Amino acid sequence: MSDHDSGGLVVQAVQTMRTALVCDVLDGLGLRSQALGADICSLRPGRPVTGRAFTAVSREVDETPEVPYVGLLRALDAVGHGDVFVLAASRTERSAMWGELLSTTCLARGVNGVVTDGYARDTAQIAALGFPTYCRGTCPLDIHGRGEVTDHGVPVVIDGVVISPGDLICADDDGVVVVPADIVEEVTVRAHAKAEDEDAFRQAVRGGMLPSEAYDRHKVL
Repeated sequence: MSDHDSGGLVVQAVQTMRTALVCDVLDGLGLRSQALGADICSLRPGRPVTGRAFTAVSREVDETPEVPYVGLLRALDAVGHGDVFVLAASRTERSAMWGELLSTTCLARGVNGVVTDGYARDTAQIAALGFPTYCRGTCPLDIHGRGEVTDHGVPVVIDGVVISPGDLICADDDGVVVVPADIVEEVTVRAHAKAEDEDAFRQAVRGGMLPSEAYDRHKVL
């Protein structure tokens, strides 16, 4: 699949691929553990995000570096239009991993949103920007001297889920799901088909059909 085709599928996914649908499809393909932890959620409800994973990894540090933010700035320089910035931080509780200036930078670069297993800060400012931010909570402490981004564009792991560059990230009020890049097209097609089956089930039960009969006919629940 070409980059152009993949981009088109991402646009379709933004419009119709709810995370619940995506998880159901992945279950059917035998991938039953593609959702991140339930505590990784949107800072503000109603801000879904879908896009290609741009991955980065951070580790905890105990000393303040002479030159700050080196790895983080390299990652910010490299992230691109249509990406979702995925920052794996081993669930650190020592500082916030994300803030308003990072959000402003990513908005300027056409980034769709961020997902991290760390914390965020400047939440009022991020909310005003409208930048979709999925994290574990909030913390006012800066990453400087507490964490260092050590690499980007490499596979990372969050909550046991391997996330590779170019995987599809789907996030909404139900949670965050990772679709491996090589099955994005299949998952997209199946999710659209399941959405149609769910609509048919709704119409059937609203029209008076017994739920068991509607299930037998449409095989969704």
